[in-house]
Amino acid sequence: MDVTLAASVDEYFHEVVTDALEAVDLDASEPAGWYLVGLLGDFTKTRLTDEPLGMKLATPVADSGQRVKNLKQVGDTSLYVAGFFAESLNRSLVDVEYYVGLGQSAYAQLARSLGGGTRPGPLGDVYEELAEKFPRFVDVLTEVRKRTTLAELNATTDIGKLYEVWLRTREDWVEQKLKAAGVLVDPGTKVIQ
Repeated sequence: MDVTLAASVDEYFHEVVTDALEAVDLDASEPAGWYLVGLLGDFTKTRLTDEPLGMKLATPVADSGQRVKNLKQVGDTSLYVAGFFAESLNRSLVDVEYYVGLGQSAYAQLARSLGGGTRPGPLGDVYEELAEKFPRFVDVLTEVRKRTTLAELNATTDIGKLYEVWLRTREDWVEQKLKAAGVLVDPGTKVIQ
């Protein structure tokens, strides 16, 4: 993907999500792809809360509208965190699998609640697809993170920043970008904790 100016956040994320879906070879519906675009756009304006998602998922809510809102927030946050922050979860009490389980459950409940026990409508279909393919959608967001991090680093040409990412993560894609920029990396270099 070329680093170009996009007319809107949605246009930018649509290009990145389309490329990421292709890169991970996920056959997603067009509405699911657009859902990811909207989710990423929303997270450019919203901060993650410290509220425990497991508690939010398990807490009974009498108001069905609030329950739908809670399920959507748990599913969306779980997908975003698992896709964008998997490396930091290695140093956490919970891992990526925890977020995958939460997100799948939230989206599955959301699909059922929007269908009312029958076949869900168009949005219910998207939530059903997100639940069924949740780990693959995490892969898509991981690919989006790589592409957006790379675009940010390419835009600033901050090789030092890229090297710091490699020291923390040892990800192959980062190492390849460093090598392409002419930086030799030593696999024996101590990992920063």
